[in-house]
Amino acid sequence: MKIIKIMLLGIMITCTSGCKKFLDIIPDNVATLDQAFQMRATAKKYLFTCYSYLPDLGHPAANYTFLGSREIATPYPGSQAPGIPGSIMQLCYDYQNIVNPINNYWDGNMDDNGGIAMFTAMRTCNIFLENIGRVPDIQEVERKRWIAEVKVLKAYYHFLMMRMYGPIPMMKTNIPVSADVEAVKVKRDPVDDVAAYIAQLVDEAVPDLPSVINNQREELGRITTPIALAVKAYALTLDASPLFNGNADYAGLKNKDGQALVNTAFDRGKWQKAAAACNDAITAANNAGFKLYYFEKPFDLNNIGDTTKKCMDIRCAISEEWNQECIWGFPQTTTSELQRECAPRNDVYSYTYALWAANMNACEIFYTGNGVPIEEDLDWDYNNRYTKLVTVPVAMRSILKPNYTTSSFNMNREYRFYADLAFDGSSYFMKQRPNEDNLLYINTMWGSSSANTLSRYSFTGYWPKKLVSWKTSGDGGSYTADAYLWPAIRLSALYLMYAEALNESEGPTPKAYQYIDEVRRRAGLDGVVQSWAAHSRNAAKPSSREGLRSIIQQETMIEFIFEGENYWNMRRWKRLDLMNRPITGWDVTQNTPATFYRARSIYQPHNTFKDFLAPIREYNLYVNPNLVQNPLW
Repeated sequence: MKIIKIMLLGIMITCTSGCKKFLDIIPDNVATLDQAFQMRATAKKYLFTCYSYLPDLGHPAANYTFLGSREIATPYPGSQAPGIPGSIMQLCYDYQNIVNPINNYWDGNMDDNGGIAMFTAMRTCNIFLENIGRVPDIQEVERKRWIAEVKVLKAYYHFLMMRMYGPIPMMKTNIPVSADVEAVKVKRDPVDDVAAYIAQLVDEAVPDLPSVINNQREELGRITTPIALAVKAYALTLDASPLFNGNADYAGLKNKDGQALVNTAFDRGKWQKAAAACNDAITAANNAGFKLYYFEKPFDLNNIGDTTKKCMDIRCAISEEWNQECIWGFPQTTTSELQRECAPRNDVYSYTYALWAANMNACEIFYTGNGVPIEEDLDWDYNNRYTKLVTVPVAMRSILKPNYTTSSFNMNREYRFYADLAFDGSSYFMKQRPNEDNLLYINTMWGSSSANTLSRYSFTGYWPKKLVSWKTSGDGGSYTADAYLWPAIRLSALYLMYAEALNESEGPTPKAYQYIDEVRRRAGLDGVVQSWAAHSRNAAKPSSREGLRSIIQQETMIEFIFEGENYWNMRRWKRLDLMNRPITGWDVTQNTPATFYRARSIYQPHNTFKDFLAPIREYNLYVNPNLVQNPLW
């Protein structure tokens, strides 16, 4: 019977060999656990074990949301992106399943299908919290700080699971191995309860956390007050969003005992709580010195023009490591392989994979140079955006090759379009071309040095340049990535979430405009009200809750395009229209503008309502009849 209980506990909660190891240690080898907490040095190692479950967000083989958002696409079937598991590709082409789910965070990586065993992560945190009080040679202030850090990690792991699965079994404490069989047959807890528990853990932790990391050489990436409050803001914003706030589609999502797992009655008070949490997080971040990133020219860089400077403001907010906007960076992840996927081959470096293509349809989300959607701009020829060819004026040489023929789709767009994308005729500012008199321009017409093999080429004609550091270098046949660490939480995200929460709780307000406009100002755009009044066919759009909601969502999609963040935003907003945007591009195997610039459809996604939440592996439902599956899986 004891063996059965242990097996059930391992299957219900973690389903990983790693956790079974813990289960063996607790009853049979107590000395091993005692040794882990017998002194400060070994306890610190266990603290870092709690950190070790943070997802590798900057690695293309680990973060499926890069491709899952369909802002980036890559060929399938056919040529594969080197180093990317087939499961990642399958998920992006609608092959999710319940037998062996792809990127399974419930059970962990099974059969190389990706995922992190988040219940193991929570269990590890609980073991630390249960035992850290026994460590004798540690000062009390440090003990409290470590406890606070692990509480926030535990909150974050719950948040990651809530974001993926919705209602989950909370792991407030570990289930003893001595528990009977029924005790380990856990059920899912309502989403509201999970969000409240995350907030509780953060609130308990904040008094004992530092506001900034003083010992940066050794401690960058460890939990601070701004990080903790940002986690709370993310969780409460998710809980307030349409997916979990008044979603009648989940009326049937209940435990076997009839307990509702999602509140189907809309509660505006959730948005008020989210707004307060965002405000607290922003205040803590500002007090700690965080601010939106603006490019500071290194001393060894020649003078650059205002346009290039503005593009660098945008591009380097991601790739400038530990910049003043990065509230939480993940030190355990680097972006060398990510950049190799996203960097087009060019005259400086040619040894790249270059297969990660920016979806042209997704790139319609970028505004015009007037700061409004392309379909709304009074002065932008939306109907002929794919068919009209134009010549680039010399005045645009900082971003486009002068006197070059291109599509009108690429003309008169906002700075983020040019900062985030590489395409035929676009400039490619890099450290090895240190001034505007020596700009590199991308040539992607078929037969050029950048486009002579489909195994190393964007099949849409665009690359997500945003993810490639300007310091990445080469010497023709080599490629050396500036492997920056991934910024998991940026201040701009809090600004836009705060504006969203204010609009949903109070309607359009000056403060909501203020935080959107801060992000727009960095992008070189006028404020929302001014831009819409002067340039939009729908001038009154920012004055209504519905109109401003649309603006905030588009602003968020633009600001975080290609980062994977929008994978989750589309789901919490219930935006199937965005999830099902077709993958489109130019006719890239052609070598003249007239033939190259012909729009073509490459793949049409088929997401449905069920894809808002990930499936639980059906085996878990078999061994634990108290678990219920997510809708339609």
